[in-house]
Formats: sequence, structure tokens, C-alpha cells
Amino acid sequence: MVIDASALIAFLRKEEGHEKVAKILTQRECVLSTVTRTELMGKLVGSGSYTETEVRETLELLAEALEVVPFDLEQSDLAAFWYARRKPYNLSLGDCVCLALAEARGLEVLTAESAWARLPNLRVKVNIAR
Repeated sequence: MVIDASALIAFLRKEEGHEKVAKILTQRECVLSTVTRTELMGKLVGSGSYTETEVRETLELLAEALEVVPFDLEQSDLAAFWYARRKPYNLSLGDCVCLALAEARGLEVLTAESAWARLPNLRVKVNIAR
């Protein structure tokens, strides 16, 4: 399952849905794009809730449950599909990358963004953590 930054943020901050994220991290094979990792680190450090060192240490602890996958050309092309349609759905580039990785690998997605359930032309299954 591909994990979106919003789901990991909910998990780390013990927000609504964190139990569902924890269960999936322990019971399923999970992947995270390098781009999503960048987004996650930036949001956590930018909010002041973590230092860069703390984020890296936390991600190291999650390494057994979460494979970090490089962003490649196939994912880039798939992400462009969503990026071109992002505005009505408030999708970030990171969101588009997450959906692209899921499509490229034939995996489901876990997000905390409930709006994803209403995305048209979805080619992957989206699971909402909240």
C-alpha cells in the first residue's frame, strides 16, 4: 500500500485515524515515494513539531514497515495526469506523486485526505484513514 504524507502525519501526531495507519503499517507491505518523504519532512519541520534530525530518526524507525521508493519517469508521466487536473480537487504535487506510485505498482493508497474519495477517473483504490 502506498502511504500519503497526510496519513503519516496523522499517525505521528496521533490525530484522528492514527490507529488505522498504525494497523496498516504493521499488517501490510507499505511504500513511500522519495517525493512524499520530502513533503513529509518539510511539513513536520516547517510546522516546528520536529527538527530535521528527529524526522530522519523517526523515518529510520519506520524503515522496517515502510519502503522508500525512488521517483522515476513512469511515475512522473502518471503524476502529470493528476497534476493537470489538480485545481478542482486541491491536489498538491506530492498528492499526484502518491497516486502515480500506486498506479505504477498496482497498489492501493492510504491518505488522510477525505476529498480523494471523490476524485474522478481513479485507477487505484483509495483508503481514507479518517
